[in-house]
Amino acid sequence: MHMEMDSSEVYFYRFATKFFYSIFAFLSAAGVVCNLILLFTTIRSKSLRAPCNILIGSCALFDVVHQFLPELGVAAGSFAVLSIGIDRFLSVATPHYYRQMNVPAYLSIHFLAITVFCAYNAFLIVYFYRDHDVICNMPSVFHGNAVSLWAYSSAAVNVLAFGAYVITWRLIKAKSEILEVDKMNRIFRTIVLVTIFDLSGWAITQTLVATQNFFDLADNKRLCYVCFASIFVNLGIAVKFLVYYFTSTEYKNAVKRRFNVKDYKIRQSGLYQPSISKM
Repeated sequence: MHMEMDSSEVYFYRFATKFFYSIFAFLSAAGVVCNLILLFTTIRSKSLRAPCNILIGSCALFDVVHQFLPELGVAAGSFAVLSIGIDRFLSVATPHYYRQMNVPAYLSIHFLAITVFCAYNAFLIVYFYRDHDVICNMPSVFHGNAVSLWAYSSAAVNVLAFGAYVITWRLIKAKSEILEVDKMNRIFRTIVLVTIFDLSGWAITQTLVATQNFFDLADNKRLCYVCFASIFVNLGIAVKFLVYYFTSTEYKNAVKRRFNVKDYKIRQSGLYQPSISKM
């Protein structure tokens, strides 16, 4: 049984909840807009047809879905981040094979894995379902043992994704004499920023939300806690578009072309312009 709160404590948590929810709502709206721009640009740009670009575009779609079907959006989005990490690893570790592979079959494997992970999350929701009152938030659809199974599987995906990016970064450093310096720096910067904003956002929110289920909290405290935890994942979702825009000349120019911005600059020299999508 949780302790009763006095009027000042009730007022504090009510105000804090409104404050955190306002931030959460703003970031959610920004995330939808930014990811729709990224998705639209990917679909309409012929320069963004590499496997990595398609995975990034699909991740943007899943991040939009997250705002309307959060359980499936979280599952698909987090696994898509892992897929992008694996794609970057393969492009650096086996560049010859990567260029020669069957792209439709390769992408089908990624999307099949994402579908299986989403199906696993749906199974947890249905199999462990029990009818009882809950505070409406994303993990509230997971009941009983499903909460810990969901938390562990999500954490495992995030850890694997982080590991894929770290291993890729080490390979890039090991091949620094072979890779162009410009390209290496661009890939390194993108990996660091995606890891910080995207993976950290998913991991922090999922950890905080899962942790609160193990404590006996008053309903208003729990709601405040969940609103606070939700800020991190939505920040990562909203900022991801900016990461690709400001670290990839290819994405920046593609976005500007799609939206008729006349001041974009494309390098006219004979030097190769690296991008995160081409290894």
